[in-house]
Amino acid sequence: MRVAKQDISSAIRSFLSRCSIPYQKLPMDVTFLELCYTEATKRGYIVEGPDPLKPFIPAGVAIAFTSYAHLGNTSVQVWIALYTACAIYCDDKFQKDTDTVAVFSERLMRGQPQEDRALNAFVDLILEIPRHFPRVIANIMVSSTLNLVNALLLEDQTKGMKVSAWADNYPTFSRIMSGVTELYGLAIFPPEIPLQSFIQALPSLMLVIMNVNDILSFYKEELVEESVNQISLIALCRDCSISHAFHSLIHETVEAHQKIIRILEPDAKALDAYNKFASGYVYFHTSLDSRYRLNELELELESAASESV
Repeated sequence: MRVAKQDISSAIRSFLSRCSIPYQKLPMDVTFLELCYTEATKRGYIVEGPDPLKPFIPAGVAIAFTSYAHLGNTSVQVWIALYTACAIYCDDKFQKDTDTVAVFSERLMRGQPQEDRALNAFVDLILEIPRHFPRVIANIMVSSTLNLVNALLLEDQTKGMKVSAWADNYPTFSRIMSGVTELYGLAIFPPEIPLQSFIQALPSLMLVIMNVNDILSFYKEELVEESVNQISLIALCRDCSISHAFHSLIHETVEAHQKIIRILEPDAKALDAYNKFASGYVYFHTSLDSRYRLNELELELESAASESV
C-alpha cells in the first residue's frame, strides 16, 4: 500500500466527524431487495438461473434504501435501484472491452436493440426517467447517463496518456462524467420542492457525490495500488504524493458539503432532504463490506467519540 492503513482510517474518521456523520452500518432491506428482484424479473431484465445483471441488484438496492429512503416513493426507489444496478454493470463489464457499449448511444437514438441484454434494460430505465422526474431535471439526468457511457469510452481511449501538470481540472472533468453525478444529485429532492430551491447547489453536490465515493473507495483501491482513479490523477497533476492528494480531496469535499448546506438553508425541506441523503450515501458505502471493505478500518471504534465532538 502507498498510504498506510492507519492513515486512511484516521483520515476517514476525521472526514465523517467534520461532516457530522457518525459511522454506521445498515442491514440490507431484504423485503425491498425481493421487491426489486420481482420487478426486474417482471420487466424481463433478469431471468431464472445465472444472470449477468442480477448480481448487481443488491448494490443498487443498497443505495436506494440508504440514500433515497427519505423520498417515500417506492416506485422511484425501485427505479433508482435498477438503474444503479445497470450503471454498476456497465462500469464493471465494459472496463476492458468497450466494443458493445461504444454503439450504445447510437442504438438508443435510433431505437435499435442493444448488443447486450442488460443494456436493453438500461435503455428501458432511461426512457422511464420522465415518468418520475420533472422535465428539465429528467433531461439533465438523461445527458448525465449518456456521459457515463462516454466516460467508459474516454477512459479506454486515453489509457497510457501522459497527464499534463497544467490539466489540473481534467481529473474532476472525467470523474464527473463517470459518476452520473447530476442524476444522483437531482434525485435527492422530491418533486414538490421547487427547482429554484436546490439547483444552485448542484455543482457542489456533484463534487460531494463524486468525492465521497472516491474517499470511501480509496482503501480498497490502495490495497491493489490502483493508479487510474481521481486521487492518482490529482497527485500527477499537482505533482504531490498520493497521501497529500487524498487529504486534499477530503478537505475540498468538506468545503463543498458546507457550501451545499448554506445554499439550501432557506428551504428547510431541501436542506432536510440533503442531510438525509448525505448520511445515507455514506451508509451505502459502509454497509457494503464486500465491495468497499471499510469494516477492515475499524471506523466504528471512533463513532461514539465523533458523535460527542
